Amino acid sequence: MITRGAVSSVIRRRIILLALVALPALLPACASDSEPAEAGQIKNVTLLMKSKSGDYWKTVKMGAEAAAKEFSVELRVEGPDDEGDVNGQIELLNRSVKDGMDALVLAASDYDALGAAVDRMGLPRVPVIAIDSEAGSSRIKSFIGIDNVDAGQKAGKKLIELTGGSSRIAVISFGKGGRNAEQRERGLRDALRAAPGVLAGATQYCSGSAERCGELAALLLQREQADGIVALDAAASLGVAAETERLGFAGKVKIVTFDNTPEDIEYLQEGIIQATIVQNPFSMGYLGVKYAVDAMNGKRNPAFMDTGTKVIDQENMFWLDNQKLLFPFVK
Repeated sequence: MITRGAVSSVIRRRIILLALVALPALLPACASDSEPAEAGQIKNVTLLMKSKSGDYWKTVKMGAEAAAKEFSVELRVEGPDDEGDVNGQIELLNRSVKDGMDALVLAASDYDALGAAVDRMGLPRVPVIAIDSEAGSSRIKSFIGIDNVDAGQKAGKKLIELTGGSSRIAVISFGKGGRNAEQRERGLRDALRAAPGVLAGATQYCSGSAERCGELAALLLQREQADGIVALDAAASLGVAAETERLGFAGKVKIVTFDNTPEDIEYLQEGIIQATIVQNPFSMGYLGVKYAVDAMNGKRNPAFMDTGTKVIDQENMFWLDNQKLLFPFVK
């Protein structure tokens, strides 16, 4: 029997091997359209993420670093320790303004609060590019991320496929009021409403804590006897999967998750999770810096660039293109 630790070791070896071959495939095709910032003058681009920890944000950072090297700009990376630390992110933005920057690439932890902070920051000539999540500011030149409504619809359709047309579905989300969360839930419920026999319960919120998500999942599994669960972010995914396994519901309750942490992939490979909706954070980081360079050089880019999502399950997880998404080369 292969233990989870052994599977984790296999996954880490795959990450190292794929690091050697994945870069050309992950770099966007439009990379050659940009030019370095003005010759003889090194420009400073600040990447302000929701958090500096976690595989997802490490992959965003690697994409940004690849673009910074290609387009000859200096990259400063900032982010709070906790993804939900809105005030901490605002403080880091204010500090970046004082330190000086020529462009800002922002993954906003809160649509309204960070939008207002961007409006207040001054520096009218500094272009702002949003990645991963939008911010409510007219200063945003472009948003690079996914269509969260579409991603939620994909999750809902996959779960209906897994549970059948007559089932009870539970929903666990990462934060009430978050724009990404709201959009994913809207798409999910649109898909679930299209199946008249599907009964979806009220959304449970766990504020980005895997432990709290697990507690909520245990209650849902034991009291509501759900046939399927949708977890709308990485923390919810891990909490739901761990409790499903612990309580003996693995394979009986179908689970669709978001993102692709190493633990998430292990659960998928073991059949505890049946499918996960995967993003491309490397491209978000890369294009964020690329678009910032374009803006500094007076070029225009699309207001929205959809980096896409993909439904990964046990059947397609070993396809080469999907392996490159599942195993981004995180140091």
